[in-house]
Amino acid sequence: MITLPAYCPDTFTYHRRKTREVKVGDVGIGGDNPIRIQSMTISDTMDTAATVAETIELVEAGCEIVRITAPSLNEAENLRNIKAELKRQGVKVPLIADIHFTPNAALLAAEYVEKVRINPGNYADKKKFAEREYTDSEYEAELERIEARFKPLVLKVKQYGVAMRIGTNHGSLSDRIMNRFGDTPQGMVESALEFLRICRRYDYHDIILSMKASNPLVMIQAYRLLATRMDDEGMDYPFHLGVTEAGDGEEGRIKSAVGIGSLLEDGVGDTIRVSLTEDAVHEIPAAQTIAKPYNSRLAASRTAAAVPVQLRTSSTPSPKEARNPYGYIRRTSDEIQIGDLPLGGAQPVRVELAATVPLHDIERTMAEIENLTVPADANDPVCEIVRLRADSAEDLVALDTLATHLRAAEHAVPLSLQIPAPLLQTASTAPQVAKFITMPEAALAETAWREQARDVLDIAGQQGTVVEWALSLDTIPDDIRADYGETFEALARTAARLVACAPSSDAPIMLSVTTEMPVQAYRYIAAWLDAQDATVPLHLTTPPLSGHNDTLFQSAIGLGTLLSDGIGDSILIDSDCPPRTKIGFCYNILQAARLRMSKTELISCPSCGRTLFNLQTTTERIKSQMSHLKETKIAIMGCIVNGPGEMADADFGYVGSGPGKISLYVGKDCVERNIPDAQADERLIQLIKYHGKWVDPA
Repeated sequence: MITLPAYCPDTFTYHRRKTREVKVGDVGIGGDNPIRIQSMTISDTMDTAATVAETIELVEAGCEIVRITAPSLNEAENLRNIKAELKRQGVKVPLIADIHFTPNAALLAAEYVEKVRINPGNYADKKKFAEREYTDSEYEAELERIEARFKPLVLKVKQYGVAMRIGTNHGSLSDRIMNRFGDTPQGMVESALEFLRICRRYDYHDIILSMKASNPLVMIQAYRLLATRMDDEGMDYPFHLGVTEAGDGEEGRIKSAVGIGSLLEDGVGDTIRVSLTEDAVHEIPAAQTIAKPYNSRLAASRTAAAVPVQLRTSSTPSPKEARNPYGYIRRTSDEIQIGDLPLGGAQPVRVELAATVPLHDIERTMAEIENLTVPADANDPVCEIVRLRADSAEDLVALDTLATHLRAAEHAVPLSLQIPAPLLQTASTAPQVAKFITMPEAALAETAWREQARDVLDIAGQQGTVVEWALSLDTIPDDIRADYGETFEALARTAARLVACAPSSDAPIMLSVTTEMPVQAYRYIAAWLDAQDATVPLHLTTPPLSGHNDTLFQSAIGLGTLLSDGIGDSILIDSDCPPRTKIGFCYNILQAARLRMSKTELISCPSCGRTLFNLQTTTERIKSQMSHLKETKIAIMGCIVNGPGEMADADFGYVGSGPGKISLYVGKDCVERNIPDAQADERLIQLIKYHGKWVDPA
């Protein structure tokens, strides 16, 4: 069991992390304020009209705080003109000056803006990837040097009543931090704490912190560790959340939802930005969708509204979790076979999808199965298990006919069958056809549930068929319900009884849960099972979702949080979206959680006034040529700020090094400098080929 300090009060019940309120202009962050929405302009800061117009567009879309880059004194000075023009046009929005490498620009910008963002990795250091061992005295001398460099800004922002974000980026940790702590979440946290302690020495507390990374797992772990370390030191500063270099389109939104949503699920986070390689205004609706459920919870907590019934717990202590919230460990589970498909154990997390056509419509069901499981090309992700539903004897006859058609077509896809227990007892051939039987019916709540469970297991066991027990508040047996109500503990005790029935049968089992609070419910059941050394695989399902936007974000948050925690052996999205859309969502969630790579991983920054080429068109162009390179990560960076650092996480890097010039990286090493951008795509392809990672598109 994990004995590290908790990063939140209770991982089974939602509580907002308690922080002080920090004012950014008139906007309060942290405390009892809602989760605030931020973005960043991509215009040249020296182009006052363009930056003002973009800022107004962001504000009209719902952005509450706008960040603008200030790479030099010129841009920092022009923030005054931008602020004045916004005021002239009647636009009142807090501005943040984004500072990298230039402390003098930070000191000037503090006179014009409501918040200054500094990066502790490059405020007083330059990144050279130099290897050096520091003695304790040498390290202390470095901290004194940093304090001398940072102190003037601390005193300046304190004098002007300006807030500060200490924004650590995984891709720009200093060499000093890298040499002592490595390229790790711990290194990110220590980098921030060094600067934070300097602020506290001068009694400055209008501070917000961030721990951004392009890898959602690193980002999640870093924020959790920072929350724990700050609690140890009696600090209560709010957090700004974001996955940096998330990319564009569906992939960028899902990656952001996995990282940001995983933290918001535990009440960690006070303001967010969804960083997309798109026009900045498109970030706002994505951020609003992610924040909305948590702001709704905050609003409900201020009223007499009842807490959802499944959040109530009995007097029994909650189980201790076996997962490590600060480092990925996959939950131990049994490997089982669904037909010819291995699942659980060390196998990849599998993708299941429910057919939308009634089973008795054999022709259309057959066509849908082929559409879901036969790839259009070699890079097309497919559903690995197709779920059917039998509600009548007619459906069972159709199932036999369907199986005959599939054999004739030599199409060996594992089928799962959702079927009521009484119907299964009359279906002698069903387990022969469907190697995965799902039992979701409320019949288990009847008094004779134990005998019924054994009957189902015996029938399935005779055919070597897996049984999935789909738990919900409706399937809690009466005696457990009487003692524990409709709670997570009641679900866990039901699961434990079903597991106890399994040894008398040859049928392997899985468990799933249907609830409006899937993250907390699955965590609770996983912890309960682990405490009993029960290594039953878990099938993750979403609550019923509706519409493209809700399905994308809520499935990414729910499934992504659990997968990032190491929980789950297969996944299913329950939604009215088209089947192909849901398959795409599933594989993008798995890729965001770094569990299955189904396409090239593109790490592309969202652009800003520092960007040296058109990031959007470049990203689209590289994606169109190279998205088929599975197991390959390519970083596309507009400038040098995070480029070299993010190259350490990518296989190859494409970084702006000057107007119209590109430098190419392999890992963290620059291998070609200042290539004309017209030649850069082909040179990147040649570089990938040279390192043996290129395959021709199908």
